[in-house]
Amino acid sequence: MPIPRTTLDAIKRANDLVAVVTAHGIALRRRGRTYFGLCPFHPEQTASFAVSREAGLFHCFGCGASGDVIRFVERAAQVSFREAVQRLATRAGVRLEGER
Repeated sequence: MPIPRTTLDAIKRANDLVAVVTAHGIALRRRGRTYFGLCPFHPEQTASFAVSREAGLFHCFGCGASGDVIRFVERAAQVSFREAVQRLATRAGVRLEGER
């Protein structure tokens, strides 16, 4: 059963991307309105991983990885889209339809 767009939007709003990224062990430093850190998806020496709290998006200028909080959890935890949504829903206290 597909997850309704309204539910996905609620999960994204309820999960601060900066908090989710740092919970995965990535140290971020704020520069202006953007946070930077070492990319968790490839080895690097210089911080090229950018996180925008306002836009709810991440982008790595080194490897090109990008997306929203769901995509970040998919890649960082190496889980499916549905599992990433379930983890974020649980983290934020958002109930998924059809789940207890």
